[in-house]
Amino acid sequence: MELQVTAKGSGKYIITDAKEREIYHVTKTRKLFGSPITTLYDVSGYALYTMKRTSAGKKPEYEVQLNERFFMKVLCKSMFIDPSIQFETVESIYELKGKDQKHFVLYKNQVEIGMLDTAKLVNNDLVYKLVFDDQLFDDFFPLFAVAADKCFGEMNK
Repeated sequence: MELQVTAKGSGKYIITDAKEREIYHVTKTRKLFGSPITTLYDVSGYALYTMKRTSAGKKPEYEVQLNERFFMKVLCKSMFIDPSIQFETVESIYELKGKDQKHFVLYKNQVEIGMLDTAKLVNNDLVYKLVFDDQLFDDFFPLFAVAADKCFGEMNK
């Protein structure tokens, strides 16, 4: 399966399938206090997951919630030498590992299951191509590209 995640300005993303049909979108809302909340919606507008930064600095961390309960922790493990992002759920550990900030291999419990590549469009927006086995798909997978953008997006522009 192939998903394309296109960054559209500040905190907005459009997720399309291989036939260029929009299947998800992501928006960012600011709260009066605390970090902005990033929300993944399905095509009908139903909020699936929310992502909030829990730690700033050189290696930001995020918490993903499903139905207002903890679902996954996102850790930017390494930013420059062998960049990587770790996604810890209760059941599995997913990792994006690469040699640079534009190409990553996706692992689930240390088994390779896909890849994430980054490209720049003419208007300087970034687009992320996420490729993985159809049978492993879960609806939080677009958040892998969103996390990569939050960790490495400014470096890749």
